[in-house]
Amino acid sequence: MKPDSSEWRSSQAYDFISNVTPDALAWEFLRRNPAYQREFADMQQINLTPDAISPTELRSQWGLRFSSKS
Repeated sequence: MKPDSSEWRSSQAYDFISNVTPDALAWEFLRRNPAYQREFADMQQINLTPDAISPTELRSQWGLRFSSKS
């Protein structure tokens, strides 16, 4: 999951940042993290679903938190 860096100098490519929520901004940083990209690719390679990983593990490693659905 290599990000497209061809538009990194274009201010229009980042206009959305002005109106983004904190969780969406955090996701933008996390998805660009090379270690996260490697782990995600490894999980896909062994067909590990997100449900197979405990939320506590994700929270401690990547700072991810999930809201409970009622």
